[in-house]
Amino acid sequence: MYSPQTTNNFSVQRLAWGLALGTGLIYLAFLPPGIYSIDGNSMLAVAESVVARHNLTVPVGLGIPGRDGQIYSSWYPLQSLLAVPVVMTASIASHLLDVPLHFVAAALAGVMPAIFTAATVALVALISLKLGSTLQGARRAALGFALGTIAMVYARTFYAEPLLSLLVATGIYLVFVRCNRTILLAALVALFAVLAKPTGILLGPALSAYLLLKKAPIRFGVIPAVGGGLGLLLYSFYNLLRFGNPLNFGPPWVFSLSALPQGLTGLLFSPGRGIIWYCPAVLVAILGFRQAGKTKPLEALLISALFVGFLGLHSSVPYWHGGWSWGPRYLLPVLPGLMAMTSLLEGKAAKGLVYLSFLGFLINAPTLVSFYERYYAEANEKGISDNELYWSPARAPLLHAWGAASREVRDARNQDVRELFSKRSTPSETIASSRALRVVAVWWWVLPIVHIPRSVGIACSLAMVSWGCWVLLRVRF
Repeated sequence: MYSPQTTNNFSVQRLAWGLALGTGLIYLAFLPPGIYSIDGNSMLAVAESVVARHNLTVPVGLGIPGRDGQIYSSWYPLQSLLAVPVVMTASIASHLLDVPLHFVAAALAGVMPAIFTAATVALVALISLKLGSTLQGARRAALGFALGTIAMVYARTFYAEPLLSLLVATGIYLVFVRCNRTILLAALVALFAVLAKPTGILLGPALSAYLLLKKAPIRFGVIPAVGGGLGLLLYSFYNLLRFGNPLNFGPPWVFSLSALPQGLTGLLFSPGRGIIWYCPAVLVAILGFRQAGKTKPLEALLISALFVGFLGLHSSVPYWHGGWSWGPRYLLPVLPGLMAMTSLLEGKAAKGLVYLSFLGFLINAPTLVSFYERYYAEANEKGISDNELYWSPARAPLLHAWGAASREVRDARNQDVRELFSKRSTPSETIASSRALRVVAVWWWVLPIVHIPRSVGIACSLAMVSWGCWVLLRVRF
């Protein structure tokens, strides 16, 4: 049941804005100084090319050959498009600071996933209230998502998943509101979800199925699915322009039922990727689902169907692990819904959520000051196979992240950041040739490049963390 508190629109708005602002400030305090992944660098390179050369090409190593022998990014268009204003700003700043454009653009682009994730935190609370949660329960679930899951890790990356997570959570919330205007907006969100990443195609049909089961008029119920279809057409046209092939959606999607058992086991339980290890708070989502099923069965079904859809889709490809990822990256878009269901828990179950969220924070916290890829690079240089990293409990990244982070910080103290960042380099899988794996992975570490003392940046970060914590503590009822 809704408590009297949840009917107070002012309290709801205060909760949502407070959670977004508070967590956003904390995320911004720990922004990385650049982008490590090839995915992120490639998507940003598209935006740089649009601004600097007015085309869609990218440097060799960040894409694949397309029409006329040009190199094009094999990743997703929406984040590149959204990054164009960031790159335009970076272009102005780079001239003023006399710093290479890519360095400034990569640093500023880190703001985007932090904002996406902070907005998603607020949506977790709003979805929770639509499920029947109290304001306290919604706040607890939202903070569990923000600080106790891999959302905190990927808020510091330029992968597509933070944006897709925001879109999936937005779509869920809009159909839960269920008025004509929000259904139209949900269709637009479903369109954007496909452009954010092809797996976003699951969102539109799922939202339409929910609306039709809720007895919405057919002409409105099918609109989100139509939006997803239009997104697929736009993406296909984008592929045709670049590659001459409308079905070239980036990494090859080779589905196989034989890959399903390993993928399911890996994404759920493996020491290297299992959601139960890297997001332990989702364990109590099972109890939340049971509770939601009593009063909001179709809402619980929508959230669960999206989880099963993303899990099944990514489990059926050989690269279910996502390469050098931290935890189950591919399942990040369905975490907001799962965590929203935990808002319905009370008593010992609610305390369990708090404890598991804190455990999740301890597991993921090393990535706040280091690139988690540091451990993978160390393992690679020692000849440890990827298979061992996925399945061996002794090799699990969560057990070695603190040690790898301390070694990265130790190495950083002996490096001159001006020399490291003097020229552009592509991501490397070795430590000696990588500038990213030899710095403290927080934005203020590289301030000496522009002749600003690190102490100024540290003070700013401490101020943002303090302000963010104060805002979160004020959002109490």
